[in-house]
Amino acid sequence: MNTKHILRNVVVLLAALALAFLAGQEFYDLQQPDEFYTANPALTRIAKLSEYNPNLKGTAGDTDIYVFDSGVPGGVALVYGGTHANETAAVMSAITYIENVSVSQGKLFVIPQANLSAFSATLPLRAQTGHMTFKLTDGSTRQVRIGTRLANPVHQWPDPNYRLNTSGRMLQHGEIAEIRNLNRNHPGLEEGYLVEMVCYGIRKLVETENVDLLFDGHEASPEFRAVNFLIAHERAMDLGSAAILNANLDAMMEGNMDGYPFKLDRSGATSWGLSHRALGDNTNAMATLFESLNPVMGFCHDKVTEELVKDGISPNYVKITELGLLNSGELTEAGSPIELRAAYHMEMSRHLIGALGELYPEKTLTISGLPTFNDLVTNGFEGILKPLK
Repeated sequence: MNTKHILRNVVVLLAALALAFLAGQEFYDLQQPDEFYTANPALTRIAKLSEYNPNLKGTAGDTDIYVFDSGVPGGVALVYGGTHANETAAVMSAITYIENVSVSQGKLFVIPQANLSAFSATLPLRAQTGHMTFKLTDGSTRQVRIGTRLANPVHQWPDPNYRLNTSGRMLQHGEIAEIRNLNRNHPGLEEGYLVEMVCYGIRKLVETENVDLLFDGHEASPEFRAVNFLIAHERAMDLGSAAILNANLDAMMEGNMDGYPFKLDRSGATSWGLSHRALGDNTNAMATLFESLNPVMGFCHDKVTEELVKDGISPNYVKITELGLLNSGELTEAGSPIELRAAYHMEMSRHLIGALGELYPEKTLTISGLPTFNDLVTNGFEGILKPLK
C-alpha cells in the first residue's frame, strides 16, 4: 500500500472517530440529569418514586417527586408531566409549578419527568433536537431536555412478543413497543418491566398519599380529535365541567371574551392502560388528562428543531389547515408556542384544583404564586423561569 492510500485511510479513520465522538458526546449529555430550581421556600422535600415501589431504586425509572405540604388538612393533588418526554408543554408547566407554587392548605405533589428513562433518548430517525434553551432576563440560560414518547430501549430490553398487561390491554404485533409507554401500562406491576414498575409506583403514590385529584399532562398532534381536551374519568366529570366553566369566566374577566378552547370528554371504557381510565378505576383519585396542541406530535411535522418545539410554527400544517383538512388542530402562521401551550396546562390544572375545593370543601387545596395566563404568554419562559445560580 503506497503512502497516498495510507494517508487517505488515516483521514477516513480520523473522520469516523470524530463523528463517533460527537455522537457519543450527545448520547452522554442525554444521560445527565436536568438541573431544577429547588429554592422555592414552599418546597417541603424531594421524594423518589422508589419510596412507593422499592424495585425502582437505582433504576432509570426512579424519578423525583416534588412535595409541597402545607401541614394543614385538606385536599391532595398530583400534577405531572413527562409521561411522554417529547410533550414539552406538560414538562414546562410542571417545572413552573415547582419554581413558583405555594400551598397554604392541603398537599401537592409535582412530577416533571414521570417517565425519566424517556428523557435519555430522542425519537429515532427524526433528527430531533435533544434540548430547549431559554435565555433568562439576568443573562443566564436554562436548558431543559426533550426526550421521546417511550422509555429508552437501553433501559428495558428486549420488548416481548406479547404482553397482557394489568389493565387487560393486549400488547402485540405493531403495538408491542407500547410496553415502554407509560400511558399504556397503568396500573402497573410492583415487579415487572421498568415502565410497569413506574406505573405501579405512581399508583402506590396515589394510594399511599390519598390523592384526590390526578392531572396527567400531554400534547396532541393537529390530526388528533382531542386537541385542548380534558379527558376525565366518570367520577371526575363534574370536577372537569366546573374547572372549564371557571377558567372561561376568569378569561372573560381578564378581557378574553372568547375564553379558552377547552373541551371535556369522558374517559373511554376501553381506554385500557391509560391513566385517566386505569388510575380512575384502581384508585380513589379523580383522574384527568389534558392535551395541548403541538405540531411536533403530528405525522406531517417539519424537521424537529428547537424552534419548532418552542414556537410551534409549522409551514406544513399551515398549508394543511389552509386546505381545510384539519377538523380540530388548525394551525396558522402564529403557530402554537410553548408558552401558550404550557399556559393552557396551568390554567386547566389550577382550575381543577380550585374546583376540587368548591365541590368537596373537605378536600380544599389552596395554592398561590403561579404566574397568570397572561404573564406566561406575554413574558415567556425567559421571563418566568428562575436562574439556577
